[in-house]
Amino acid sequence: MGKKLSVAVVSSSRGGVFSYTQRLVSSLQTYGLRIHLLLDKGSKLFSDRWKIYYCWNSEACYPFQIFKALCACKPDIVHVQHEFFLYGGLLSALLFPILLVLAKLSGGKVVVTLHGVIPMLEINKEFLALNDIRGPLWLLKIGLLFLTKVIVHLADVVIVHEGFFAEALRNDYNCRSGKIHVIPHGVDDVKEKLSADEAKRMLGLEGRKVILFFGYLAKYKGIETLIECFKLLADKHPDWILIIGGGEHPRLRDDASYRKYLSELRDSVLPIRRQVRFTGFIPDEDLAVYITAADVVVLPYNLAMSSSGPFAHAISYEKPVIASDLPPFREVLPLSALFKKGDYRGLSEKIGGILGDESFSREFSLYMRKVKEERSWRLVGLKTVELYCEALRRG
Repeated sequence: MGKKLSVAVVSSSRGGVFSYTQRLVSSLQTYGLRIHLLLDKGSKLFSDRWKIYYCWNSEACYPFQIFKALCACKPDIVHVQHEFFLYGGLLSALLFPILLVLAKLSGGKVVVTLHGVIPMLEINKEFLALNDIRGPLWLLKIGLLFLTKVIVHLADVVIVHEGFFAEALRNDYNCRSGKIHVIPHGVDDVKEKLSADEAKRMLGLEGRKVILFFGYLAKYKGIETLIECFKLLADKHPDWILIIGGGEHPRLRDDASYRKYLSELRDSVLPIRRQVRFTGFIPDEDLAVYITAADVVVLPYNLAMSSSGPFAHAISYEKPVIASDLPPFREVLPLSALFKKGDYRGLSEKIGGILGDESFSREFSLYMRKVKEERSWRLVGLKTVELYCEALRRG
């Protein structure tokens, strides 16, 4: 019997990527891999199923701290999760290529999952404003172009979650297409223990139609569009309720303009406050109740910078989803579920169409079940292992 393939998965305990990483390593382990999980020292994850190294805590030194752990575990594959601010602030983003150089020096093949790819056409003044980024636009473009090209050059394999992001790497960043592979964001195989009626009862929403948004509150997510849309619906449908289940973005919570944005967001619902509920951050253990209670999940984003974790959760519960007509959603959803970004009147029509037609809603749920099967973590794990093996065969 041959030696088990050894994989070191490098990530952070911050945000949606951490949830993704946990599910990925669980899936990988079902294929007999020996897993080493390298996390920051602030992580509270414990597992007896794989070896965890709580190995880094310094923005300036994190590549070297992770390298030390890689030298200890000597993996065949180093699989690094990437978002620009996943390992800290601007300095950490600039140092990320050094981490990849050190990972190659540790002896393993380097696989990078780019959770976000920003198309060059999207980088404009609106992009800066929506993401609270200060500085010259030209400098941001040059910086993103340089860093992304270097990351793809250093990696042996690059994974993105949607075909749209692969196209952006090839066309906008002029990256080698042979390295780039599309593996969708995995979707949980949820076997619902609660009925929708039971979930609504637990939330005190018996007999109500529930519209749900969840995820970090950020300007680029178009929450204002959803609120304006619901103002058109609230008077006509007093039994409908909008739940905004989002916490403060950890990178922005101390920014004055972001605090002002959150305050204005809450003030904007005052005319319909009896039918709107801000929950704050919804922990994983409670999220199932909210999604089960939802009649429709709305993702009114203005920008598509990464694969949406809330979208994956909605698919896992086979919930109807309405989203803005951005490429990652167009790849998955039917036209009947898409609206022009920023068009709150168009969004209100889409919501009314789903909540007013139970047969359409049931058909939509059946469609989402099919999508769920195509994006199961079992298949995501299998495709990832196949890429590992391919990288090792290439030598």
